Amino acid sequence: MNLEGILIRKTNYRDRDIIGKLLLRSGKVIDVYFYGGRGGGKLQKGSILEIGYMLKVTFAPKRKKGITAMDIAKEWSLIWESKNIRKNFHAFYLLNLIFELTAKIAISFDEDSDEHLDDQVGLFKIISNSIFQLDRTSIDLKVNIFDHLFAMLGKLSLELGILPDLKTCLYCHESLDDFEYLKFEPQNGGFSCSECLMSKEDSSLGKNVFEEMKDTKKLRSAFLFVLQMKFSEIESLQGISRGNCDALFNYFCYQFNLNKSDFKSWVMVVAL
Repeated sequence: MNLEGILIRKTNYRDRDIIGKLLLRSGKVIDVYFYGGRGGGKLQKGSILEIGYMLKVTFAPKRKKGITAMDIAKEWSLIWESKNIRKNFHAFYLLNLIFELTAKIAISFDEDSDEHLDDQVGLFKIISNSIFQLDRTSIDLKVNIFDHLFAMLGKLSLELGILPDLKTCLYCHESLDDFEYLKFEPQNGGFSCSECLMSKEDSSLGKNVFEEMKDTKKLRSAFLFVLQMKFSEIESLQGISRGNCDALFNYFCYQFNLNKSDFKSWVMVVAL
């Protein structure tokens, strides 16, 4: 069996082996054991098993049909490598966050299953395009990683069927285009306008709240732009703030019942 995929996680095992997780072209993940994957030995071989690298893997045949043991790689070769991400620590933190999220939401590959192999292919396309553009723009050491994170989360929301209502207010159902101030409500899957919010709370809103709601309007506008832009146009998405990413990431975690504190890379990303 031959498969191609991106290495999204690796764990050193014993002296020279690696246990890796691949995101396949089908959008599913598979755990793979690489004997001698760390390189070294008498011949001092190098290793191409790096996070974010695209690999072609030939698997050793299983001894028994339906065996549940980990798949073992017989041979592997490099298809694509990220040359710039590892030189930019901002981008490298984001790369790890992307793969942490991918590992939590992707479905495991099952060779013996009757399910279609390409029913999650959209996930692979979004993740692969995200890291390709991240690598391309990482030559600039001041690359805005929040632009990349926001674009990826926005496109994933559409692909995975969790897109919030971006057109009308959750309560009065009026067009959101008609309001200057909005509030994002992740638990309700959409936005509310300032008039409904004031009526709901039966009180006036403070200045700080209005500033936050104005920023939410920018979040919605950026969300709409992300849905129709190509990843290659990432430079057109300028000015995405940490607050915008935080709001969208909170929404994503809510939809998948994830806890933001479980993402080790999140703390490093938002600290930048």
